Amino acid sequence: LGLRPKRTLRLVLWTGEEQGGIGAQQYYQLHKENISNFVIVMESDEGTFKPSGLGFTGNAKARAIVKEIMTLLRPINVTDVYDNADGTDIDYWMRDGVPG
Repeated sequence: LGLRPKRTLRLVLWTGEEQGGIGAQQYYQLHKENISNFVIVMESDEGTFKPSGLGFTGNAKARAIVKEIMTLLRPINVTDVYDNADGTDIDYWMRDGVPG
């Protein structure tokens, strides 16, 4: 389509969550000095299910943006934005202020 994102998008896949989160911890340790470059972290780790929305921890302005983005998913009925987010793989980042 010739589309180019304005920012770098990074998808990270790792294992080791059930062994103490070592993959997430290692990635955080290697990249935490660049934390100001991270605008959001996401994790999908709930198994096989029909999604209904996203949990989100950012401020009110960021939440409004996420809610607007979620309207694009109306055709598949995935529009809820929940007030919390957590996950072993993104907790390090959220603790340091990156919205999750």
